[in-house]
Amino acid sequence: MSPHKGEVKLIVQDKESALFLMPVEGDVGFTPWAHEAGRFDAYAEAYDTAVINCHEGFFIVSVLQ
Repeated sequence: MSPHKGEVKLIVQDKESALFLMPVEGDVGFTPWAHEAGRFDAYAEAYDTAVINCHEGFFIVSVLQ
C-alpha cells in the first residue's frame, strides 16, 4: 500500500465553542463542520487568524486535503 499523496493543511477550532474557523465573503466565520473549515498553508497564518477570532483559546490541527 502506498502512502497518501495528499497535501497537508491546517484548520483552526475554537476551544470554547468547538466551532471551526471558515471563510465567509472575505471575512472569517464559524462552522460546526470540519470539512467546511478554512484551510491554512502555514502555521503562522493559522495562529494569527486564531488569535484574532478565538478569544478563549484554540486548537490548530493538521489535515490531509
